[in-house]
Parts: sequence; C-alpha cells; structure tokens
Amino acid sequence: MSDAIHLPSPFKVDLREHRVVFGAPIADVLAAELEALNIQRFVLVSSPNLAARFDKLASTAAKQRLAAQFTGVVPHVPEHTISEALAVARNSKADGLVAFGGGTAIDTAKGVANELGLPIVAIPTNFSGSEVTWVFGVTKEGVKHPTYNRNVLPRAVIYDPSMLLTLPEGVVVCSGINAIAHAVEALYSPQINPLTQALAETGIRKMIGGLKGLLANADSGAREQAAAGCFSGAWLCGEALSQVGMGIHHRISHLLGGTYGLPHSDAHTVMLPYSIALNIGHVPALAALSDLFPGQPLALGLAEFAIAHGAPRSLEAIGFSSNDIADAAALALRTPVVNPRPIAMADVEAMLRHAHAGDLAAWSRVTAA
Repeated sequence: MSDAIHLPSPFKVDLREHRVVFGAPIADVLAAELEALNIQRFVLVSSPNLAARFDKLASTAAKQRLAAQFTGVVPHVPEHTISEALAVARNSKADGLVAFGGGTAIDTAKGVANELGLPIVAIPTNFSGSEVTWVFGVTKEGVKHPTYNRNVLPRAVIYDPSMLLTLPEGVVVCSGINAIAHAVEALYSPQINPLTQALAETGIRKMIGGLKGLLANADSGAREQAAAGCFSGAWLCGEALSQVGMGIHHRISHLLGGTYGLPHSDAHTVMLPYSIALNIGHVPALAALSDLFPGQPLALGLAEFAIAHGAPRSLEAIGFSSNDIADAAALALRTPVVNPRPIAMADVEAMLRHAHAGDLAAWSRVTAA
C-alpha cells in the first residue's frame, strides 16, 4: 500500500453505522438479523429468478416473516419501479425490506426506504457495493439521478460467498471491476482521507486477488475462499466510495447506462481502464497499484484480464453507437465534475471514441503525451 497521500486540510470523516455478517450461510443468519432489527413483516425485493433462489436458501423461520415480494426490479431503476415497489410495501404493511440481488435490487429497496423509512437487510449476490453505501440511482426521463440519504444505508448486510460459485465468468469479472471503479474514484476524490485511501487500496487488491483465484480454480474450496476475497474487496471498495463523492468515471458510466441503456457493470468494465489511463499520472496512490499486473500498465493489465474472462472489449460491443458520442460527451459535462486532471468536452469525446473502438493502447498514448 502506498504511503503517499494528498489530503485536503482540514478534513472530516462521517462514519455511518451498519452491521456486516460475513461468511455464514443465509439460512443460518437471516432470521436472527430480522429479529435484531425487529422486522416482523418484510418485503423481498429481487428478480423472479433470484426470488426463487431465496426461497431455497432462506430458513423457515426467516420466511415466516415474509409479507410480500416485489420482483419487478429493472436495471438502472426506472422511476416507475420505485412506485410499484412502494405500493407493495404499503399494501403489505411491511416494517422492513430484504434486498436479495445486485445493485438493481438494493437500489430499488433504497428507493422504497427513502420514502417509507423502512430498514433494509441487504444480501448481495454480486459485487455492486451498493449494500454499504447511502446513495442510490433512479432513472427519470432517460437520466440517472443519484440520491443521497443516510437513512437508506442498509442496517445489516449478509455476505454469503457460497452464492458466487455458480456465477458465469463474464458476470464475475464485470461485477468485480464495477466494485474496483468505486475505489479508483475514491483514490482521486477531493474528500480523500487516510481511511478512504486504506479502504480503496486494500479493496482493489483484495478484489483483483479474489477474481484471479475464483476464475483460475476448479476446486470448490479454493473457489469459495477466493469468492470470500472478492466479497471483502467489494465491501471495502463500497465503503470507500460511501465516504467520498463520484467523479468523471461514474458520471460517464451512469450516463451510458441511464440514458443509453447499456448494461451497468459492462459499461464500468469497458470504461474503467480508459479512466485509469486518463488520471494515473496525476494520482500517486493509483500509480502505486501498478504492480497488480506485472509487466503491464495498470489500465492495460486490467483490460486484458477482463477481456480474457469474457468481458466486452469496447462500447460498440455492448450497443453504444458512435453517432451518440458527441452528445454523450456534452451531457457528461453538462454540470461540473471533479477530476484530478483538467478535463474538457473534447477529452471526454476522445475517450468515448477510443472506448467505442476498444483501442486502449492509442488512448494511453494520448493521455501520456
């Protein structure tokens, strides 16, 4: 971990309370967590497939408190899905929520909690990190809007690594790089402090190490241990972002998802190496991570690792049209965004053109010039 840190002076750290239960099967711990929060009637917020999985994993004692299910979650959380989930929560007279899924399910639960003040138990099934943040995104009229409210922070989080062992490679790696993106932006946030730097650097290292182990091992025991490393990395990366703000990378990725309908973690995975190449020369703590892929620059090593395990190479591969590049660049900088390297609309447009073509090497030469 790098000792180099550039801090604003003075700074404040606002720590928020939540409980993390790590490494235990859902069947063993969910009922106790519901009891601890005095949740007698909960709404399960999930997708149809994951709701069926929850039914198999949860204990009878936990399911006895199930009042209703909302399984209409939609990527990027369109506003109407929050309204529909709110109706289910109100009609069932629920006093709590269990979010079982990735960032879509957890953010939908947060949207309900934002209106009703209900406590959330989050059970992540990938590495979104949303389970430990107090921000959620809702898409309104084609624009994804972040909402910050400390009351939507899940009160309990259950990490069960055994759930990760059946995820497809491409889902694993894209979800993991989504988590890494949280920590990368924390490393160059104006609100950086010793806690966020330590969380971010350690989270990135744990996630990369966990992904390498999970994707390389056939042995179930080794895979579960690696999955635990991934979950711990996702936790730390999410905690880092929860203490600071989002930067240019999240601005672009959320725009690609909310406005242009691209898959959330795929957009993060394609764009993150380009964001790293843009800023690495201006962020000592980020440059200190270059040992993660020996013999390769961090941006190139991360991109090639992801592509080798099923991630998309370019924005074109996930459905982004070159005709939208100029408009997307303008939208990205419609409001000011903080970045360690000064960035103009022409820079964003150039980054999107290179990412659309999947030409990271050329972009790296541009940013190094």
